[in-house]
Amino acid sequence: MDLHDSGLTDSRLLAQLLQASVLVVDTHCGIGFASPGACELLGTASEAELRTRWADIAAQLGMASWPAQLRVGAAYQARANLVTPRGPRAIRFEVHNVERGRGTQRIVLLRERDKLLPSDRALLLASEAQATRHALTGLVHAAKGPLNNFTLTLALLASGIERNGEAPVATSLRERWLRYLDVLRNETARLAASLDEIHSLALPAPSARESIDIAAMLRDIARVLHHDATLREIDLEADAPTTAVNVVGDPRLVRLALLVFTISVLDLTPAQARVTWRVAPSAAQQRMAALAITTSQGSLPQDLVASLFRVTCTAESPYSAAIAGRLIVEAQGGEVSIESDAPGRHGFVLRIPLAPS
Repeated sequence: MDLHDSGLTDSRLLAQLLQASVLVVDTHCGIGFASPGACELLGTASEAELRTRWADIAAQLGMASWPAQLRVGAAYQARANLVTPRGPRAIRFEVHNVERGRGTQRIVLLRERDKLLPSDRALLLASEAQATRHALTGLVHAAKGPLNNFTLTLALLASGIERNGEAPVATSLRERWLRYLDVLRNETARLAASLDEIHSLALPAPSARESIDIAAMLRDIARVLHHDATLREIDLEADAPTTAVNVVGDPRLVRLALLVFTISVLDLTPAQARVTWRVAPSAAQQRMAALAITTSQGSLPQDLVASLFRVTCTAESPYSAAIAGRLIVEAQGGEVSIESDAPGRHGFVLRIPLAPS
């Protein structure tokens, strides 16, 4: 049976699926199997209890509207906000059709949208490693600037001292040396700040949920990846307000999500094009900040569009970074969608909950 990236072609993924929330539904919409994880996720204590409540749950999952036929290797992906005896559950699910004799069985993979799972760790670490490589390129380039200025100014200062020897120092020369000293002090501070940023990438950060100025974070992402974009001959811009736009989430994970989405769009953008981040609060009743990253040229590969909302994914997937970014955003209580309806505007839209005012 071919379940694509969420399938059984990888032994590690098979191990994940054996622990995952899985339903098997028959052609008459009856439950053939429910894993313990699926029962718990759907708010029931056992498969027997799930069967008694299945009609209500199936209706909430919109089962009547699931497509009867799927092309080979494709899956139906959707989400639902379930009302269960154990409280509300934000669910993402994925349906695969499997032919069995004369009938078709549906394998349904489920997960909570607002929670990162232990099985996501490898995917997140792989995405973090990829993002860090790009970030280091920009940070090292930024550190070389003050280092070069530092070296040049030291050479000028040494040359001036050597030429004058023991002679009395003129006022103009003294002022020149003082300027050199100011440059050295300023560049030393810049170099130290760049090295601190590089060092921070190696420090473990505890999980936290706090207010984040997402506009400032986007500007910083554009700064860090500016050199990488320049090497690709791409303009990278952050069209973000100068006033704070505060969202709530884990700063380390949100920054990683912004990095991987930026890198994903840079990867599909040709030279001489522009990649832009835009940020603005959504409608007041939504209490979300809307962030959009788009490319002026190029489009999202269809494989990426099909993969973005998969329930499970291995780190070997070519789109694992974007999928990890989507998992992170959903774990903050947000959502990700694809923007491809406007000419010259293809990319992603992220919605992250605003911090309480």
